[in-house]
Amino acid sequence: MYHTETHTTTTLSLPSSECKAGLDSEWLSLSSALTPPLAVEILPHGVTIHRIIVQVEGKTHDILIGPENPKDYETFKYTNTIIGRYANRVRVGEHIVKKDGFETLVRPIGNESPEVSLHGGLVGFDFAVWQRLSLENAKLFTPAEIRTIQNSSASESSDNTAIYAHTSEDGDQGYPGELYLETLVALLPPVQGEKGKVGSIVILYRARLANEGVTPINLTQHWGFNLDASLQEDESGKDKLSVKNHRLNIKASHTAELLPNSLPSGKYCPVGGTVHEHNDKPIKEGYPNHGYDHYYLLAPRPCEKLVPHRISVKEFDTAKAGVELNIVKEIFESTNEPVVQLKSEKSRLKVDFDSYFAFAL
Repeated sequence: MYHTETHTTTTLSLPSSECKAGLDSEWLSLSSALTPPLAVEILPHGVTIHRIIVQVEGKTHDILIGPENPKDYETFKYTNTIIGRYANRVRVGEHIVKKDGFETLVRPIGNESPEVSLHGGLVGFDFAVWQRLSLENAKLFTPAEIRTIQNSSASESSDNTAIYAHTSEDGDQGYPGELYLETLVALLPPVQGEKGKVGSIVILYRARLANEGVTPINLTQHWGFNLDASLQEDESGKDKLSVKNHRLNIKASHTAELLPNSLPSGKYCPVGGTVHEHNDKPIKEGYPNHGYDHYYLLAPRPCEKLVPHRISVKEFDTAKAGVELNIVKEIFESTNEPVVQLKSEKSRLKVDFDSYFAFAL
């Protein structure tokens, strides 16, 4: 989940986008007005967040990078899409996974190199065409959670939530077990009394195996932000709108040591005193020759208000039968301190990120 913060909350205009099936856009917004304060354009192709539109001081901003034409996502990978079944890098070969008395063999397929499988393999979830569901047809959310999602709308006519579904067949890209997934995208208004905030975007991933067993899964959105992308270059030359001028704060204690092929070695290195200590410094300060492509271990948050959840299939099925299990409500109402913060002094935009461990079935 992340929060888009601004100094003012006004209005914006929405551009139109037309493309073929799977790349046709769908808009979510916080208001049914023509110019809502926060809007998101989504493509079912990889549940791609094509645009995030906000406005500051009368200026409309699209704060994401990536193709202008949705059709280009057919070849432009890993930009604001879901990645999976397993995000990031896994060594190619055979891996035995054991959990709760189950055992399975995983054979990731190399795509970044002969020895590295990246973001789920050759044809990952970013290339799947996800199906939008009506809230009533969602299978991985309890009745209490569906009511919370329905009640999150700022008005009866606004369209601020969507659930997308996908089925990954047994053996997909070397991963065992038929896996059914649902992804919730929700736009939430600012908490009453919060000044300068446009709202929040919550993305919640859920997955369930069709049969008993175990399979590895690691889902996330592969973001590309530039908070100055909609501004105009001035006469002082290029690179003034580069994301390297943004300030970045990551509440991390360590990074994973990387091998030459970018796989982790198993060791962790403290960030203190290194270029990986992002404490509100400009990204360009100490920028490595090969850029940043690292694993950060987030530091413990003693004041965290939502404990990460992992529940059993039995507990979830009991909730579906009538018990009021409502993790969505806890997430919607949580106000944790951000684990990552990106901000621009030029556009005066700030994005806060929060993250929770997987809700696993």
